[in-house]
Amino acid sequence: MSLHRTALIFCFLVTFFSIPLSHGKELKQELTAFKISVSDNTLARKIAISYHHAILEMNYEQGFIIADLSAKEIKQLQSLGLKIEKATKWNQKYQQFKIATNLQLKSQANNTKAAGIPGFECYPTVEETLQKGSELSANYPQLTRWIDIGDSWKKANSLAGYDLMVLKITNNDITQEKPKLFIHSSMHAREYAPAALTLDFATHLLENYDTNADIQWIIDYHEIHILFHMNPDGRKIAETAISQRKNSNENHCITGLNSGTVGVDLNRNFAFFWNTTANGSSGNDCNQTFRGISAESEPETQAVSNYIRSLFTDSRGPNEDDAAPINTSGMHIDIHSYSQLVLWPYGHRNSVSPNDNGFVALGNKLAWFNNYTPMQSVGLYPTDGTSDDVSYGELGIAAFTFELGTSFFQQCSVYEKTIKPINLAALIYAAKVTAAPYTLAFGPEISKIESNGSIGSTSVTQEMPLTINVTANALRTKESTTGKIIGKAEYAIDIPFWQSGATTIEFSQNDGSLTSSIEVFSTQVDTSSLSLGRHIIYVRSYDQNSNVGATSAEFFTIANNNSPIPKFTISCTDLNCNFDATNSSDTDGSIESYLWHFNDDDSTNSGVTIEHLFSDAGDKLITLTIQDNAGAEAITEQTITVSAPVLPSVANTPNEGNQTSSGGGGVFGLWILGLFFFRRSSHLKNLKEK
Repeated sequence: MSLHRTALIFCFLVTFFSIPLSHGKELKQELTAFKISVSDNTLARKIAISYHHAILEMNYEQGFIIADLSAKEIKQLQSLGLKIEKATKWNQKYQQFKIATNLQLKSQANNTKAAGIPGFECYPTVEETLQKGSELSANYPQLTRWIDIGDSWKKANSLAGYDLMVLKITNNDITQEKPKLFIHSSMHAREYAPAALTLDFATHLLENYDTNADIQWIIDYHEIHILFHMNPDGRKIAETAISQRKNSNENHCITGLNSGTVGVDLNRNFAFFWNTTANGSSGNDCNQTFRGISAESEPETQAVSNYIRSLFTDSRGPNEDDAAPINTSGMHIDIHSYSQLVLWPYGHRNSVSPNDNGFVALGNKLAWFNNYTPMQSVGLYPTDGTSDDVSYGELGIAAFTFELGTSFFQQCSVYEKTIKPINLAALIYAAKVTAAPYTLAFGPEISKIESNGSIGSTSVTQEMPLTINVTANALRTKESTTGKIIGKAEYAIDIPFWQSGATTIEFSQNDGSLTSSIEVFSTQVDTSSLSLGRHIIYVRSYDQNSNVGATSAEFFTIANNNSPIPKFTISCTDLNCNFDATNSSDTDGSIESYLWHFNDDDSTNSGVTIEHLFSDAGDKLITLTIQDNAGAEAITEQTITVSAPVLPSVANTPNEGNQTSSGGGGVFGLWILGLFFFRRSSHLKNLKEK
């Protein structure tokens, strides 16, 4: 068999199956997958938390879970009335996967290794991740520090291994005490997506610092600390397709070195609640939830715990029900995969934490951005020794866990198109509220800022006023929004609200009623006293109870040219729409180009007026970018809802002469349907030819 064909088989099988290998002592040499039929999504999500160590695939929509279960776990689940059966097809396909994997690994031995993990090139290896982190620090010295916080188990025991490296992101030229966000990922080695996401987050922040006003103020006035790989030793094992979850401590279950059961579960090794809950972790060193011989026995856990303690002060009392003050600054996010969850403490007991109101509010805000399920981190059974033990349990810092996607080995197409964009948005929001996470989540968000009609940065001359329109939105939460009303909005220019010397100004215009969960505010900024060059406007809003939300910002420039002002109208008949931008204007020049973008199919078109045929019904985002003769751009967008045409019902088509023929009406209906799709396909062809 050719190497090319082998690689294709490997990629095909990997794409469709999530394959952790065997575990146990309990020590099973062969992974045996079972299918758990569960139609109750609430129960399914609790299973996802409690059986995180065993689950191979989640499918909430079709009501089943695939998991590698021990006999004890099967009995536990059957006691809940759940049907458990062997996942025969999954196991057969797994055997095919193993054969293809072995062939692929043999072929690699004689070839130069490509970037990324074989079959999952969107997920960088440990070495590639560390190299990229080092390069980011070298390329952005003003905004970063590359910090060694400790060693992996192998490094600590002189068996090669890795340094645990944190990328600190902040504007080093602004020296003041700043709110801190600490993120770490890939504590469990076989979870590919988390390290890729945190690396993409760091790259996104640094590459967009100069062009994105929100990112700039976040970096200027916050510290973001990111540990891409908490468990690099274990990850190297997982990169060979072994389902390694724990670290590589060879003093524990050495017989499981090639079956994914060697080592200690780092997420059962943290202090404060370590080994305090019945069945919250395991004392069996071949179990996937083995807690270690003592709290923080592992060098990786020691390094992370001590680093968290160095970042944050202790703001919570010594007792479980001592609440942290609601103005406590700082946040800790632990990123795992799978199950599409946003979780918060407590996980070691069913009753809520003393800061539950803040956790619920913020968890539901974060879940709005990534569309995951927000919930307390206790499943069917409690757990202990988890990463929030030190951050929240010991120090009172707001701590969250993201569970990305639906499988350990997530397809790259799913990661790139879904997991990455929605979770980057959630992490940006988290960074915005780090200064006061227990309170800022209660306030509304600024969902849109327009400067002279443009949603991006705009330019104006000193004699021209700058019209600012903002949309305040109290609906960006998974919680009930009943009774959430916007109260006011305010802005500051160049100096943010919380800095000394800031001038806060309330927006002067709105619709006058302020009875809605979404309100538009407007004001005109006098630019005559502003210097030439780029400025930044900070905006925030309040609800009717004076709860303030996160700040948003946008750039504008005082220049020798006014940006054009974009406007367009839309008229639609079914799926066919006409777009007209003739009302766009330029006060000191001419508009030279009009570029339209349609997000449903990522297509573009140009012209003052255009026609577009959508392929299906639904909500569509249309973006118009115009450019004037001086090269200045302006952008506006609208979301519309288009509907498919209503076709004649075959059953209701009348037959001439009251005949009861079964064919006449049906033929007519099919003829109409065929004519519609013929005209639509012809129209699409004509558009492409244009």
